[in-house]
Amino acid sequence: AQFSTRSNNIDAFAGTGSVSITSRGQQKEIEGSARIALDCKPPFHRMFLIEGKRRYAKALEQLRSGADAGSEIDVIHGDANVELPQILAALDPARDRAVVFLDPYGMSVNWTTLESIARTQLVDLWYLFPLSGLYRNAPNDAKAISLDKEAALNRMLGTDRWRTEFYETSPQLGMFGDDPDEVRVADVSSISRWVTRRLKDVFPEVLAPKILYQQRQSGKHGAALFALFFAIANPRPEARGLAVKIAKHVLND
Repeated sequence: AQFSTRSNNIDAFAGTGSVSITSRGQQKEIEGSARIALDCKPPFHRMFLIEGKRRYAKALEQLRSGADAGSEIDVIHGDANVELPQILAALDPARDRAVVFLDPYGMSVNWTTLESIARTQLVDLWYLFPLSGLYRNAPNDAKAISLDKEAALNRMLGTDRWRTEFYETSPQLGMFGDDPDEVRVADVSSISRWVTRRLKDVFPEVLAPKILYQQRQSGKHGAALFALFFAIANPRPEARGLAVKIAKHVLND
């Protein structure tokens, strides 16, 4: 029997449905990813809104009760690294297609979660990768990397190879004639390229990311905050064309 394709939207860090941002010194409220997805036409067949904070999950329940009946909406209070792989495992490869949006709190997406997304072969992924979080945990001086920071980086990047990729031994001896210092030599562009290569290890298609910067009041760029990645789990090139075209339009905008 032929089944019609069933579209799924999975927002793994759904928040409350709205986001408070500061733009050029002004505070304003904008629609969050969950609310934007609810307004999509035609609507998704099913939406899964995962949220770790109980208060935010309750706000999503209210959002669901006020939404049109076009989508079947599940609000899930839990850890995205636990809940998302379970949702993906229950999808039907014969008829389900899914868009997953990862906009994590800090560095909370485990590499194993990305691997579970890639294994489905049916997901298009948008991942707002936390460059600022990576910088905080990978300071200029390698001696400042605590065991906790090292573990967080290993968990997010799925390897400890970042240590040799991001850091080099300084030719200068330490201040007191001790071992030479290890210093971070990787900048925003080299880190983004390296993360792109890591994602290509598990996804058949990964586009170059769009770097999102802090906006100063003057309108000039501040620090790099995020790298927005688009990755496709479908291994068949002919199934990726339209998604790539749309994603390139978004990333090059």
